[in-house]
Amino acid sequence: MEYLDTVRQLYEAYLAKTEQLERDRKPGDGLFGMGSGPADDPCHDRFAEELEAVLGAMARETLSSGQVRSVLEYIYRMPLENKENSLAYWMLLAVHNLTVELAQRLDAPDAEALWRDYRKKYPRWDRLPAQKRVLSVLDTGRKG
Repeated sequence: MEYLDTVRQLYEAYLAKTEQLERDRKPGDGLFGMGSGPADDPCHDRFAEELEAVLGAMARETLSSGQVRSVLEYIYRMPLENKENSLAYWMLLAVHNLTVELAQRLDAPDAEALWRDYRKKYPRWDRLPAQKRVLSVLDTGRKG
């Protein structure tokens, strides 16, 4: 699927960049708010902007619920697979908020499946506003 491949490439490039930034980090970079550090790199904003553009393009097309679900499953899985990447982890969680419009296009069975899986992956005590919003949209979708 074209969009899934594009999203994967975005994630792979972003994760590679954050890993490189971490390897190149100098002692004291960004410490006590002095100077800039890897967390201030423009790659973080660029990743979110590029992902938003891809998801927006998807929203403008007529895609099957299954196609949308495969992209959302990938996006929802990535923070859990990259918890050790402290530079990327919080951004990977935050971009879940960008998926709301697409999640609204799922049919009831796909929304149900994602809702069940998402609830298990993101327990109540680990949910940020983005995760709460995604769960709400999936819950609405599964109820038809």
